[in-house]
Amino acid sequence: MIEFFGENLKFIHMKINKLSYLFYFLLALVTNAIQAQEENPKSFKQVFGSVVLIKNESFITESASKPWMKESFTTGLGSGLVISPTEILTNAHVVIDSKFLTVRIYNKLKPYVAKVKYIGIDCDLAIIEVDDPEFSRDTTIFPFSDTIPVLGSDLLILGYPNGTENLTVEKGSILSFEKMRYSFTGLDFRSVLKAKASIYPGNSGGPAIQGNKVVGLVFQISQIERDITYLIPTPVINHFLQDVKDGKYDGFPNLGFNFQTGYSNSLKNYYKVPPDTKGILINAIYPQSSFYEYLREKDFIFRIDDYPLNNEGELVSDKPQSMIDYLENKFIGDSVTIYFYRNGEKYKASAKLKKTDSLDLYRDESSSYFVNAGLVFQPVSRAFFSNQEIASLDSSSKYHYSYYIQDKLYRFNDRDIVLGYIFDDPENLRYKDYRLKIVETINGYTAKDLSDFSRLWRKFDKQAIQIKFRGIDLPIILTPKNVDKINIRIKKRYGVDNETN
Repeated sequence: MIEFFGENLKFIHMKINKLSYLFYFLLALVTNAIQAQEENPKSFKQVFGSVVLIKNESFITESASKPWMKESFTTGLGSGLVISPTEILTNAHVVIDSKFLTVRIYNKLKPYVAKVKYIGIDCDLAIIEVDDPEFSRDTTIFPFSDTIPVLGSDLLILGYPNGTENLTVEKGSILSFEKMRYSFTGLDFRSVLKAKASIYPGNSGGPAIQGNKVVGLVFQISQIERDITYLIPTPVINHFLQDVKDGKYDGFPNLGFNFQTGYSNSLKNYYKVPPDTKGILINAIYPQSSFYEYLREKDFIFRIDDYPLNNEGELVSDKPQSMIDYLENKFIGDSVTIYFYRNGEKYKASAKLKKTDSLDLYRDESSSYFVNAGLVFQPVSRAFFSNQEIASLDSSSKYHYSYYIQDKLYRFNDRDIVLGYIFDDPENLRYKDYRLKIVETINGYTAKDLSDFSRLWRKFDKQAIQIKFRGIDLPIILTPKNVDKINIRIKKRYGVDNETN
């Protein structure tokens, strides 16, 4: 790793000594590495002017599993790639929940105030904007590569690792082009470049460069392999950049259903599909997905648009690709036609692609809650599960999270509500066994989500509140008088108001 200390440049230029020669020698190494990749190379100054240090100041709760607790101030550092005179591309996880953003150009002391312009949670990308005409004077814009790097080829990775303010250049090599789950959401499965390079936290959002072109953006490192980093490749980046051209980010469309491959003729015969027909069988359809109104379980899809399918769910064409990649490379609002068999009859259905909102259950990192009478209610979500001891969770909440789509639990409500925490109070001591249980009804009504639960509570706050839980016969019953007394004591002891967040 080659590290450059911008603060020392003035001294280096003023006095030539051994350190000066070493400095210029290192710069020469970087310049030569770039020149070796391109006939018309950028200078090192231009290369360094393309990468900025990002400082994200935000507030986080003192306990991730108790989001209602006091917030503390925190500062996070990351890297970013200049893509226009006013815009910087970085990772979504670098700027998420930002309250105050600043960026600094290599070898410049002035911090520039920035703001988040677009953020893509499902691809871990974001664009931040600097509203200062001076910013563009010392920056350089590199184009994105139109092709995927050759396996084994070298690249340079630039960034600000480990929270330092020193720009580093790391030489790496491409190991593979593959698909993997993006750790930021834990749900989205997209293309990545796997590279051999020593990368650290803080490098996130920094570019990988071959010659004069950007081939990827650093976004995560391996937790099990040494010196392995993952880059968001240009096809994913270009999809994000194309998406926001209309002034908003819609996201990647989702297939919207599960399917199985590899069928015997006997199975095809059972579902009245011609034995020589190739395709895939639908197992489950996600609610609110693109084809939810048209497809059913056990439909046999054999064609998408102009492309027949094989038995592995791949499009048969000059450039074979999976059905998933074909659809996710399109954009929200694009029209797609699917051809399928149902009960021996041929059908086709055309629909406009859209996001599958029901999958937000597995993507949601927001820690929302409702507090009243010392009881804290939270929705079942990825954020809730990632912040709890799994062994202590009720089996019904685990079931809801794992089988929400497979067992069509969305028929009953959008999200299960859990009694996540109970503040110590004389009135609440008897309800400790209700913690982490799922709410069944409130005054006889099933809440669709946390917002609906809060609305129902307010609707009945002038009378007794009766909350029933799955698996428990006796409900929690709270009179208006008791609720008021509990809230006063909780406010005095813990400084917590009855609220929805």
